[in-house]
Amino acid sequence: MKINNQNYPGLTSLQVKQRTDEGKINHINNKITKSYKEIFLNNTITFFNILNATLLGLVLFVESYKNTLFILVIIINTIAGIYQEVKAKRTLDRLSIITTAKVEVIRDDHLKEISIDEIVLDDYLVLTTGMQIPADSILVDGQMETNEALLTGESDPVLKQNGDHLFSGSFITSGKGICKVIHVGDDNYMNKITNEAKRLKKHNSQLNQCLNTILKYVSIFILPIGGLLFLKQLIYSEQGFNDAIVSTVAAVLGMIPEGLVLLTSAALTLSVLRLAKQKTLVQELFCIETLARVDVLCLDKTGTITEGTMKVEFDIKTCNLDFQEIMGNLMHTLTDVNVTAQALKEHYPCKTNFKPCHVIPFSSDRKYSGTSFYDHGTYYLGAYQFLFPQGDEDLEELCFDYTSKGYRILVLAHTNKIINNESLPSDLKPCGIIVLSDVIRDDAKETLRYFESQGVDLKIISGDDPITVSAIAKRAGLKSRHYIDATKLTTAKDIQKAVKNFSVFGRVTPQQKKEMVLALKQLGHTVAMTGDGVNDVLAFKEADCSIAMASGSDAAKNTANLVLLNNNFNAMPYIVDEGRRVINNITMSASMFLIKTIFSVLISISTIFFGQAYPFEPIQLSLISACGVGIPTFFLTYEANFAHVKGNFFKNVLEKSFPSAFTIALGTTLITNIGLYLDYDPNMLSTVCILFTGCNYTIALLRIYSPLTRYRKIIIYTTQMAYYISMIIGQSILDLTGLDFNWLMVLLALIAFSPLLVDFSGYLFRLLEQLFNKYKKIKLNYKFK
Repeated sequence: MKINNQNYPGLTSLQVKQRTDEGKINHINNKITKSYKEIFLNNTITFFNILNATLLGLVLFVESYKNTLFILVIIINTIAGIYQEVKAKRTLDRLSIITTAKVEVIRDDHLKEISIDEIVLDDYLVLTTGMQIPADSILVDGQMETNEALLTGESDPVLKQNGDHLFSGSFITSGKGICKVIHVGDDNYMNKITNEAKRLKKHNSQLNQCLNTILKYVSIFILPIGGLLFLKQLIYSEQGFNDAIVSTVAAVLGMIPEGLVLLTSAALTLSVLRLAKQKTLVQELFCIETLARVDVLCLDKTGTITEGTMKVEFDIKTCNLDFQEIMGNLMHTLTDVNVTAQALKEHYPCKTNFKPCHVIPFSSDRKYSGTSFYDHGTYYLGAYQFLFPQGDEDLEELCFDYTSKGYRILVLAHTNKIINNESLPSDLKPCGIIVLSDVIRDDAKETLRYFESQGVDLKIISGDDPITVSAIAKRAGLKSRHYIDATKLTTAKDIQKAVKNFSVFGRVTPQQKKEMVLALKQLGHTVAMTGDGVNDVLAFKEADCSIAMASGSDAAKNTANLVLLNNNFNAMPYIVDEGRRVINNITMSASMFLIKTIFSVLISISTIFFGQAYPFEPIQLSLISACGVGIPTFFLTYEANFAHVKGNFFKNVLEKSFPSAFTIALGTTLITNIGLYLDYDPNMLSTVCILFTGCNYTIALLRIYSPLTRYRKIIIYTTQMAYYISMIIGQSILDLTGLDFNWLMVLLALIAFSPLLVDFSGYLFRLLEQLFNKYKKIKLNYKFK
């Protein structure tokens, strides 16, 4: 189509600037990273940072300067958090640019290619087949067919002529034209749908929920416990004001899981950077964790299992003719640019030895195209049912034989008449059939085999014929190929029954895709959905994790949690492994961090009700935090750990951390209270407590990180050696003293019995858990009655 610049000169540069200044620009809010200001504020202005700053002020007030060392850890944590987030932001921002779509626009009487977020109101866009309409427009010149599946749920193309509205998010399936933009930005239909999907979708992350639960309860209890502990030590234990402040600061510091949030953020951020190297754009941080828990993966056929392209397998002649010559001349005259036409043109190179006199363009309504040639009559190319509506038994049998195997069939037909309109002649005769197939991705078989080996149930969902989809699934290596036609699923009960019993679904509408995902979730599954079209947006919104192809629609990419930038389906196993690495490593790291939080809470409570003094100083807890938790967990977070994720995150963490925490709390409470009652030196008792705590941290590391690899052994033994060396070198700073023989024997006895105490504490935890579950069950039954 020749652009008539006289009729459509487009906007001038001045008009574009005016509209931009007025905000009439197609700005799309696809922000997936925080601003630098947000990153800085989110890492500095936090409840725990404010609390730590207050504790620092209290320690400085009583002039206990050596106990201010903990603030260095907080500063390092904050700087590390900011650095990691900034690094991830820059990586993600670079990747986001790759997914930005371009469009041709007429400005200053010239064609210009711009990004879709540079479109302004009243711009004239030049749109062609295969493009997604970037802004609501009116077609002013040309003719095209669009797929409005996002609006109607129907995939049948809609004919658009001059004056018709074009809705953003729709695809142009054939034709081309010039259109005038009537809506931009959030006023566009596509953006309203996308924003609604993003607004309604609350990402379901066990990891995030559990971390928030931990921080919530710590935040609630930390201040009242700290206040009561201070009053107890000042009034009833007859400690001086300065000593009471230092002890209380130590107790509150012990209760703060200061490294847990940083470690989680760092682990997820590292995963984002690793996935970026695999050309995978992460738009929702916690979806990495969710994908590792997925037990049902819903796959869209086109663009996921297949490349979204076609190829000609072979042709079968039913009469004596030169197939290559006829098809070559047809390809020269037909202007279609869809995937079928591209496959035909690749297989049948264009020829120009026939002289065309009339071209019949392809239409989705009549399902055929054709050309009349001087001296050669008219050749038609299209679907059997539309070219021969009256039927042809032999041809029908031949076509059905291949369609049942998942192939697409085109019939070449001929009449000696010269046709100058779009009707079918009565003497049309078949010349042969062309057998085409969807191109299966090279990595599809291997990827599907991986998920099946991991126990993930695969569901292939498509709008195509279920027989065709099943045949493609077979070629792609899917083991279970029981299929069903979704047009037969009329109720929610039908859909729920179908998702239990079938693996392949054909003729599925966008609404049904969404309902299938919801049905699977109601059955207790964690569901991931892959796709590339606007018709996948509704299902994306409901899926626990959604993955889009970069070659897909903007609506799909904007709504998805992950975007595969190279359309590399084989990156999926790598993403799952990253999720497993994150969950497994954070589960073990969180268990180590919570040991200190739990034993500090237990010791503080026991001190308030039964004890005399909190046994640790802030600087001593800084040493425990660094060598017992911070340093080893930091290095062990990098370890490859791709084991299956099992159980609830919160339960797993408590089950690993409580036994060691209870053992430390019980041992240090007995040491402190018995020692002070017998009038022993508080510094010596504190030394015994630190040694006992260090030994229990070694036991905890060896248990939590079991089975022990060589890497784990090196990290654990090195950091524990550093712990004891630091105690020897820093005796005066840490207020440590030598032990007399009696307490040395007590310490050795406690250390010897520590594994037994840990086992007993684990049994106690499981017993409490069983009692709690029984209580919940009784309460639920009572409520039901």
